[in-house]
Amino acid sequence: MIMRVFIVIFTLLAITGCNATGPKFEQVELPSNKLAKVYLYRPWAMMDGSASPTIQINGVDSFNIKNGGYKVLELQPGLNTITVKKGNPFYWRAKEMTVKEELKASEVYFLRLTAAVGSSAFIGSTPVVSGNYSFGYVDKETAFKELQETKQN
Repeated sequence: MIMRVFIVIFTLLAITGCNATGPKFEQVELPSNKLAKVYLYRPWAMMDGSASPTIQINGVDSFNIKNGGYKVLELQPGLNTITVKKGNPFYWRAKEMTVKEELKASEVYFLRLTAAVGSSAFIGSTPVVSGNYSFGYVDKETAFKELQETKQN
């Protein structure tokens, strides 16, 4: 019993220590006339919550996105490729995910990364959990509602 309590406390500390810690999202900023603005965000989730997967922009490792975090990107107009790299199978179990979008100057885009529990079971006394992962653009209304619960990465 004491061991289970210890495991629960350790897990909670590990998960909360990997969350975004910046200022809470307040509002969408207007883009400049020459650039496109992308809000890349990851709503808080228990699934792979301690992981901070690497985000690549046009083939270059750019930052790691934390659980419950967002980052504002200013990108050149034209075709842009944004990738969530495949991670360590013990922390971020998703396969590599990529989106390509023809971005327009002075436009705002919202790109969401999610991880959710797909199914779970016990094999003997060992818990086995599978995840559902998604990475894609969402509409402004959905993003604005979800961004309210995020903090700057």
